Amino acid sequence: MDDLHHSLKANTLAPMSRIKSYLHNRPKLDFLIVGAEKAGTTALFAYLRQIPGVYIPINKELNFFDRDHRYGDGKDFSPLHRWFLLAPKGALLGEATPTYLMNPHCFSRIYDYNPDIKVVALLRSPVRRAYSAWNYRRARLRDKRDFMTAVKVEVESGADITVARENKYRYIGAGRYADQIRALRAALPEENILLIKYEEFTRDQLAQVKAVSRFIGGPVDPDVPAIKSVNTWAYRRAMTREEFDTVLAYYQDEITDIEGLTGWDLSDWRQFERPPKKRSI
Repeated sequence: MDDLHHSLKANTLAPMSRIKSYLHNRPKLDFLIVGAEKAGTTALFAYLRQIPGVYIPINKELNFFDRDHRYGDGKDFSPLHRWFLLAPKGALLGEATPTYLMNPHCFSRIYDYNPDIKVVALLRSPVRRAYSAWNYRRARLRDKRDFMTAVKVEVESGADITVARENKYRYIGAGRYADQIRALRAALPEENILLIKYEEFTRDQLAQVKAVSRFIGGPVDPDVPAIKSVNTWAYRRAMTREEFDTVLAYYQDEITDIEGLTGWDLSDWRQFERPPKKRSI
C-alpha cells in the first residue's frame, strides 16, 4: 500500500493506466479452489481464511479466469490483483471460484498466469451435487422448475447454456468430472493439483484443511477452529429414489471413469440415501 501511496502522491493526476500497471505487477496468486460447485468450497474457503500466512479476500468467486470480459486478452491482471491490496507482504494468496472446474477452457489461462499455481478441487457425488445445486437455486427463487424438468431440459438441449440461462445451471454437465480432471492434468503439472473427495472432506474437515494447508505451502499443522455450517439451505423435500436412479443412469460410466482417474472407491456415489431434511450442503 505504501508503494501505491507514494506512486499516486508523485502525480495526483496519475492516469488510470499507472494504477492498472501497479496492480498488474502485484504478486501473483499462489493457489485456487476451482470447484466443484456445492461440494464444500465455501467451507474450505472459510477455513483457509483462518490460517496464518494465508490471505483470501472476503469476496468469494472472483470469476476472473472463466469470464471473458474480465480476463480479456490475458495481459492485464489488475482486475484480479485489486482484491489482494490488503494482503500482508509474503502471504500466500488465493481465491475460490467453483465455476472454474466446469469451464475447463480456463485451465490454460490459469497456467499461463502462473505455471507454479496450486489448484484444489473437491468432487462430490454428481447426483447429490446436482440435486443440491438445484435446491439452492430453487430456495433462492433462481430456478422455479422442478428438479427432473431442469435435468430433462439440460439433457435434451445438449447442455446448451443459452437454454440453461447461465453456465451455473448445468446441473448434469457440472458433475462430469472425468473430462474436467483430464483438462486440469493436461494444463497443469499433476503435482500442483489436489483432488479431494467431498465425502471424505465432510467426514473430517480439519484433517482435510491441514492437508490443503501443507499442499499450498502453508503451515504443516495449523491450529484452526471448527466452523459452523456455511452456505447451507433447507431442502424443501428429499430426493426420491426414482429421481436418484434416473440421474445416476447419466453418470454410471462417468463414475467408473473417475474411479480409474483418481483411484478412489466411489461405490457410495452409486448408493441411494436420503439427503438431510433440514440442511443442504
